[in-house]
Amino acid sequence: MADYLFILNPNSGTYIGKDVNAVTDTIRRMAEKYRHMAHILYTERRKHATELVKEYLPKKNWEAVVAVGGDGTVNEIGQPLVGTNVPLGILPLGSGNGLARHLGLPLTLTAALERLFQGSAITIDHGLLNDIPFFCTAGIGFDAYVGHLFSQQSSRGLATYVNVSMKAYWNYQPQIFRVNGIQTEAFSLTFANAGQFGNNAWVAPQANLQDGVLDECTIKPFPKWYGTALAIQLFTKQMKPSQYIAYKSIQETVVETEKPPIIHYDGEPLQLETNLIHIKVNSKSLNVIV
Repeated sequence: MADYLFILNPNSGTYIGKDVNAVTDTIRRMAEKYRHMAHILYTERRKHATELVKEYLPKKNWEAVVAVGGDGTVNEIGQPLVGTNVPLGILPLGSGNGLARHLGLPLTLTAALERLFQGSAITIDHGLLNDIPFFCTAGIGFDAYVGHLFSQQSSRGLATYVNVSMKAYWNYQPQIFRVNGIQTEAFSLTFANAGQFGNNAWVAPQANLQDGVLDECTIKPFPKWYGTALAIQLFTKQMKPSQYIAYKSIQETVVETEKPPIIHYDGEPLQLETNLIHIKVNSKSLNVIV
């Protein structure tokens, strides 16, 4: 009998908060079916999941530590698992589920549990933004601004995200960055370990979690009418180099901004206190069950 540690974020996404008890019961029932032991903990605040993993990781020989939630929960649980032999499991019940979607994991609870108990682990890379780990994407510019606004909403999910994005779009102004000393004006600057933000918004369709590089995507200033075409490309996995879009594979990059920017890492917004941003990749650093 294998021991699995499940860490559940009751405030994640649009599903868990509605019925935590039902999610808990399903986890216990499926674990019993596969003759495993489910140990379930619940987060109470931001970054609590990281604290719980650090506290409980030494207590047993865990088969996996499982994030029950969205990309923010995955990030908090993945951070202390980096460099260990204990794999990360994902039950994707968040708003965007970018990493789970990139990995091709089922998005329903029962199917995700079956994959968890029947799957095997692969080793993926992760990125660092000023020593903040990210597993999906991190960035500066419009996406970070929308992430900041989205975090302030009372409701979650794709509809809310689209509504916030549309309102922000008409007032947002591109920013000036210095990337490795070269000045550039950009609508957004994204560093992709996985290919999408979440909700199948594929900012870097070619991104590979195991190739030892990050895909740097620069979206240059564009006329307002082009926004619709850009959104269609994003949600149909058709983003590619063009007049307004540039890609580069990087292992390390330094970005300077005019003032300390809002950034996002795996969708979580953060106001930096510095205008110097150091991005790098750590290859083959996290085991994930797929």
